[in-house]
Amino acid sequence: MKKIIAWILLFTAIFVIIISHQKSGLSEEIDPIINEQDTIVPIDTIVIDTTIMDTPIILGDSTVLTVYATMYHPVLGQCDASPDVTADQTKIPNIDSCSHLCWIAVSQDLLWFNDGPIRYGDTVYIEAGHKTGYYVVRDAMNRRFKKKIDFLESVGTEAYRYKKATLHINS
Repeated sequence: MKKIIAWILLFTAIFVIIISHQKSGLSEEIDPIINEQDTIVPIDTIVIDTTIMDTPIILGDSTVLTVYATMYHPVLGQCDASPDVTADQTKIPNIDSCSHLCWIAVSQDLLWFNDGPIRYGDTVYIEAGHKTGYYVVRDAMNRRFKKKIDFLESVGTEAYRYKKATLHINS
């Protein structure tokens, strides 16, 4: 038991030395770059992760599907027993304010494990009226739905649907 504790202490000490050395080296490289800039603008990482681009980047070999698009709220009546957790196990931070996340659920026939072209975490471009933009696939729908997508919306958002939405999947 004493040998195990000695090894743990030794590895902890080595780890601390390595980390402190890396931080000081990184600081020496970054400080001149920061000091050269006139202003430093704080960046909100959530905005970066969910920013919708002005012009779509659609590759020539992308898969284009026409789908039925609706919206859903993350609540028990519209989801399973854990409505604030998506199919890929991502937790929705606030169900009352989640529209800005730009997440969608897709019908299971579109997912890779059913020979579809989409995987969880894929970013797709959707043309659907006021909802046109880039979205991340985070959730799946009940098996009964086919060629369908659902936009994740904050609780209280008024219902809408698009009978012919265009889904672009870059390969």
